[in-house]
Amino acid sequence: MRHEPRKRILVVDDEEYICKIIVESLGEENFDIASFTDPREALDYIAANPVDLALTDLVMGQYSGLNILEATLENHPDAIVILMTAHPTVQTAISVLKKGAYDFLVKPFKLELLSATIKRGLAHQKIARDNLSLKGQLEFLKVANAFFGSGLDLDKYLRLVLRSCNTELSARASAVFEIDPKDGSTIRRVHEAVDDAEADAVLDESLIDQFRGSRSSAPAITTEPVEVDGRQKSRILISQPIMIRKRLQGVINVLTVFRSDQIPHGRLDVLSILSNSAASAIANQNLYTDLKRSYLQAIRALASAIEARDVYTAGHTDRVTRLAEQVALFLGWDERRIQTLQVGCTLHDIGKIGVPDAILSKTDRLTEAERKQMNKHPQLGLKIIRGVDLLRPAIPYLASHHERFDGGGYPRGLRGDEIPIEGRVLAVADTFDAIMSDRPYRKGAPVAIAIKELMDNRGTQFDPEIVDAFMEVLRTHKVDLQALYGREEDLSCLDDIPVRQETAPAQTTVPG
Repeated sequence: MRHEPRKRILVVDDEEYICKIIVESLGEENFDIASFTDPREALDYIAANPVDLALTDLVMGQYSGLNILEATLENHPDAIVILMTAHPTVQTAISVLKKGAYDFLVKPFKLELLSATIKRGLAHQKIARDNLSLKGQLEFLKVANAFFGSGLDLDKYLRLVLRSCNTELSARASAVFEIDPKDGSTIRRVHEAVDDAEADAVLDESLIDQFRGSRSSAPAITTEPVEVDGRQKSRILISQPIMIRKRLQGVINVLTVFRSDQIPHGRLDVLSILSNSAASAIANQNLYTDLKRSYLQAIRALASAIEARDVYTAGHTDRVTRLAEQVALFLGWDERRIQTLQVGCTLHDIGKIGVPDAILSKTDRLTEAERKQMNKHPQLGLKIIRGVDLLRPAIPYLASHHERFDGGGYPRGLRGDEIPIEGRVLAVADTFDAIMSDRPYRKGAPVAIAIKELMDNRGTQFDPEIVDAFMEVLRTHKVDLQALYGREEDLSCLDDIPVRQETAPAQTTVPG
């Protein structure tokens, strides 16, 4: 069972006997009490120490309780301040309450009233602190909900977790480690810090060792005294384990500087919530990765089944994927888009599973009727993956790799930038491989023929900028043609093609 930290109470009155009476009356409570008869000493104490509640006389010689009030709220904004006076007026009461005092006691007062006022003030403070914490958690949960609904990148999500840590715990640095539960190796680490020195503290991987072999989710806290701007404070490092099914899968480290060596439990609760959220995100990502891996295995099996029906197209999917991937890298696509491209290229001919073997493996040229039947494979492919959300980003590859830049393609007759860029990239790679590969009715052509075909149809069948990008991929030997096609190729024909500026074609959205 967790114990609440002792509340730090400050008593200030220039009458020593009053200070003693108040300290004695509160002695049985769970308070740490500091009392002063000299307001100057009290002001120094307020600047250097944590204060939860201040109880101060209003008139103390040349000093006023207002000095204590202002200094307390300046240094401890959520502190409770109660003023005492033997000379009350309505105007005085209104004035101190407007300046932020919680309550106003008139001397002489009963000690029971004092105790009740202090307890009420501390209860009010707890509610205010909890509400502030909950407000921060609510904002974070809104972001968390957006992540789980939209598939935000895990690194970006963990960075949001750390920013919430920094905000809610007033941290100067924070870091999160994801570790492999099997061998304990670090899979990823993300950090947010004010400066490099503080980043080093939270990026210390030895902090993970204290949780290895443990099933507890309790944080480890270390403190050391530091001097900041001439004031004594505590440098606190909190390490919160990330547990998934009672197995260690990560750690969040938070570095903060407090006036005391105690972290309010409400803030530790926030850290626990954030670590649980990180655990959920990591678990979801792992499930997504496993699911995606299973889908990709099934997809490759389907692609292999299609290619097995026609010995002449064996390896076509893999070659096209490798060619298109290099073009995409040249265009500056990020890792997520490259992964989608790999799925889309693998799936692009999946609709051929619905094309009769007699057409798919025919050694002669297709008749017009057979060609129409073959040309239905993009729509057949879309039917196969319809309803599988994981495969939705692959739709442009299936639907548009037979569209032509001049609008003469199929199945929709799209033109120019109406064609998703995914389809434009795949069309070039697909055609190049088709020319280079053996077919039932001919041997694979030399690379010079394939290059000439692409250049001759640049701007008609193909997006000219994609063709230019493909030529640069060949020119810079980003693909090993001998490994792909089993023969040496002479690329000297590229010498006659001018090097064009590296530009990214217009982007299009994924169709629904």
